Amino acid sequence: MDNKNKLKTPEILKDAFWKLYSEKEISKIRISEITNLAGYNRGVFYLYFKNIYEIFDVIEKEVMLEIKEMSQLIQAFIIDETYNQEKLSVIIDNYKKNEKYLRVLFTKNDNPRFMMRMKKMLKDNLINEAKKANCHKENIEYYIEYYVSGVVSLLIHWFIYGSKLSVDEFSKLVVEITGLESVKILKLIYGKD
Repeated sequence: MDNKNKLKTPEILKDAFWKLYSEKEISKIRISEITNLAGYNRGVFYLYFKNIYEIFDVIEKEVMLEIKEMSQLIQAFIIDETYNQEKLSVIIDNYKKNEKYLRVLFTKNDNPRFMMRMKKMLKDNLINEAKKANCHKENIEYYIEYYVSGVVSLLIHWFIYGSKLSVDEFSKLVVEITGLESVKILKLIYGKD
């Protein structure tokens, strides 16, 4: 296998796994199904992953990292008062790159830990920002919970039901719904009130 194919192989295996995972529970997926779909033998799978749960964890971590990066951009746009539909569209386009993963992660009932981990990661990030900004707002964790729950709920709803909305339409809606309250909450967190 040449270097170019070695770089593509894990992605091909992940795509094959995800296709199967979107159709059935992880416990029902066999490595042979993944490798057959990907066009490899079982040995190739084990060059990159120990088991099916590791391939899932790799994908989940990649998606979480993307979400973390995008949420930091969103927060920066809001707090800098440059929160507008055009910039939000850029961020949501990045989320859309992971749509095939997010749609499944948001809708599969056999993986509630993803939602809990995502919310925790977003909340922890905001709590850390509040500490850095020496925010002394009483009960700030409630403001953070409200903000994160609202944003996550909007994203979930969009991925599950909102496919009829374009990225731009969804962006406008997010700005309309969360705009003023998000600015107030994030300014509290960042100590800019």
